[in-house]
Amino acid sequence: MYSYAGEDSAPIRAADLARLASQRAAELTTDGVQLHPVVATSRKLADHFWGSAWMRHLALCEAGGLCLSPGRTLLRHGCVLDLKIAPCSIHALVSAQELYEVKLSLKPLDDEKRLTLSTACAGNVGSLVALLEGHANDDLLHTLCDPENGLLPTPGDWHMSCTCPDWAEPCPHASAAIYAAGVLIDREPSLLFTLRSLDPAALIVPPEADAPAPLDSSALGKTFGIDIDL
Repeated sequence: MYSYAGEDSAPIRAADLARLASQRAAELTTDGVQLHPVVATSRKLADHFWGSAWMRHLALCEAGGLCLSPGRTLLRHGCVLDLKIAPCSIHALVSAQELYEVKLSLKPLDDEKRLTLSTACAGNVGSLVALLEGHANDDLLHTLCDPENGLLPTPGDWHMSCTCPDWAEPCPHASAAIYAAGVLIDREPSLLFTLRSLDPAALIVPPEADAPAPLDSSALGKTFGIDIDL
């Protein structure tokens, strides 16, 4: 059975989640609503670097006491009918006992974190593609994925809102949206940078080049047989 605190209606069976989600998606589509559903196609929910880092980070949050497992159940049964990622925000429609609207907002990265990330990346990432694919040395990846100071949001960074009557934070529908965001990030890593309102290209900067050595006018004069007054 699937249920959660704060819901007055009878618990819904997990087997019925997919059926209800499919019915609601069909009704919304008929009404002209354009949906962007998120479907988990992998048991691990992620197969690539940034998506896997997102899922590992959520596992750490769950080990720290955050209740996220009901959200995984909803995601796996196709209940995230729509999800959009924008700078510092996620908007989702999640089907469960009813259809719920989820709004998640994130604190923007502060200047200190931005500087730390930029400094760590400077001269250590070969290209934007390499950054998005997670191809970098271990020290840099450790910095980027640091649980407290990296790109991945901490529990305290989130502000969560859902139309459900659940008093928990996150409620199952919010946690489903957070997991679904990780699935999208796994497919399109640039969405992580969109979510953190950070231009990944800004991190791909070369280290400061050494200043050129001053010209030796006397040596140049001897070489070319002329007097050079600099």
